[in-house]
Amino acid sequence: MQTGFVLNSAKQPRIGGEREQYLLMAYPRFAATAQVTHLGRPLLQTTETAFHTLPIEIAVFEATQQMEDTIIRWMHRIISNRAAFTIQVNQQIDATGKLMLRIADTTPFQQLASQLGVVSQYISSYHCPDMYFSMRPYLRPSQPSFDAELTITELVLMRKRYEAADYRQVNVFGLKP
Repeated sequence: MQTGFVLNSAKQPRIGGEREQYLLMAYPRFAATAQVTHLGRPLLQTTETAFHTLPIEIAVFEATQQMEDTIIRWMHRIISNRAAFTIQVNQQIDATGKLMLRIADTTPFQQLASQLGVVSQYISSYHCPDMYFSMRPYLRPSQPSFDAELTITELVLMRKRYEAADYRQVNVFGLKP
């Protein structure tokens, strides 16, 4: 899987029995006029190209494959009614001294988690653990540090069947423009 914004791996459920692990991710893009800076100085002006491969992992959960169609229908109803949103990403140094990028205002993610609570209840009604939502995802940059605005235009649902397997795309949910 691509590196990018990551959930707390200790909170991710372990796949058990007939269950599969699902991951809901957002793929951000630079806002149309975002200016990337390094040490407070302009580094480059960009459009929606440089950031499209770094996902923000929003939620992870376990479910059986028989539940998948219902989960997708509920998620589609919830997500397709939401408007695309822009987030501010800021530099931060973690406890080990490594540069991390953090989402400044997590309100859109909190709202999404609240709305997806119904899906989490459905999942738990089948004796699966509740969804784990990441309210403050982080990015480990592999490029020069920057502050930028990113626009979230779609969410992607991924699935894997075994712990060591790679995630496979299940569905893409577009947000309203």
